[in-house]
Amino acid sequence: MNINKNLCEQLYLDVKTKLQEEFVKRGMTYRGSETFIWKLTNPKTNVTYFQSILEEATHLSFSSTFNTMYLWRKRNEVQTRELVNFQEDYLNLFTKFLGYANPQAYISEFSLTLHHFFGIKKEGKIVVIQPIFDANKDVPPPDMMGKFPLANEQTVDSRDTECLLELITLFHDYNQTLPKRMYDQDLIQVTDGKLDFKETNLNLNKTNCIFSIGFYSNYFFRWVLKKQAANFIEYTDGPVRFRVKYVNAQTQKAAWTDYYESNERFDCGFLLKLPVTFSSETINCYFFCGIENKSTLAITTYLCQNWRIIQKKQDFERDIPLNDAPFLMIFKVNKDNLNEMYCEKVVALDFI
Repeated sequence: MNINKNLCEQLYLDVKTKLQEEFVKRGMTYRGSETFIWKLTNPKTNVTYFQSILEEATHLSFSSTFNTMYLWRKRNEVQTRELVNFQEDYLNLFTKFLGYANPQAYISEFSLTLHHFFGIKKEGKIVVIQPIFDANKDVPPPDMMGKFPLANEQTVDSRDTECLLELITLFHDYNQTLPKRMYDQDLIQVTDGKLDFKETNLNLNKTNCIFSIGFYSNYFFRWVLKKQAANFIEYTDGPVRFRVKYVNAQTQKAAWTDYYESNERFDCGFLLKLPVTFSSETINCYFFCGIENKSTLAITTYLCQNWRIIQKKQDFERDIPLNDAPFLMIFKVNKDNLNEMYCEKVVALDFI
């Protein structure tokens, strides 16, 4: 049976977590490499504790051919591919160990959780807003920050398009309705520096979730920042930098962080979840905002790979889990290796 990489990785984490819990119940501990928990063997029976715990939990018996490392190897296999061929007997075994009647029950819950997390209804529409750069002069406006379309032409940033494709892949892997791309200039009209939102273009009655790509280049984000996010995000454009508001744990009062800005090695940005209120609807929006496009892409990848654990994150200053609250997560990203990224701060916004 072919399963996608996200499902395989989640199955690995779920089984490992359950195995750790079973170790604790038995008063056992383990130390060593990532593989040690799977290979730890009972010296009296010469059988791995993993196998004996599975047999006890599932009431199934295995011969000596049982592959203790099967799940670990499949987890590694999906690091280089999107789909992996998973033996159905092993899939049935591991999902039964987790308490599911059959693999399909586990897969169904896994898929439904994606829509639940993002608040998407069955017939709901998902929109990804990508900035488009419009140059009507030979010299581009200063806020293009090095993105130079030709005169009288429009273009998009290639890394922003990579963000779009990552989001499409995420929903495709879970067999869900795919996001639809819209350009920021389809929604926001800029006249003499004033941002006007064209609400009819968004079809608010059907849109359940909005993803917005880009920071200062995205007019939709600028509109949200001015209308609804200015209380907890500030940015300057000379140089481009930002700071955020948080609640100080010691004073229990709102305070501003120092400014975050890029340097030669690291780019900075943030992931923002914010319910945006329009004239007739309030819609959950997710903003991927990098000072440069490298952190924008890295932050998008982070959400696509880690959305299941974000609700368990806690405000850095207080012991408050995010749960379903709006939040800000600030990241520092290595420009030469986008996989090297550091979460600098987590802020739960509904307490500010």
